[in-house]
Amino acid sequence: MASYCREKFENTTGTEKWVCWRQDKHVHDATLITTIAQWLGTNQGGTWSVRANSYQSNQQKCGQNDLEYT
Repeated sequence: MASYCREKFENTTGTEKWVCWRQDKHVHDATLITTIAQWLGTNQGGTWSVRANSYQSNQQKCGQNDLEYT
């Protein structure tokens, strides 16, 4: 069974979104965070940044309202 990571991102208007990804497909590093922020900007609009201390690993599944980054 796959494990998931998730992290909260926020845009300049204060909107927050949880993004999750399969732990075996993506390494949590600065490159991934930047890529997800750009992906959110393309798909959700606006400028996004990671929320400090929001990273969670080894989750059994994505949260109900999470956006899944593949």
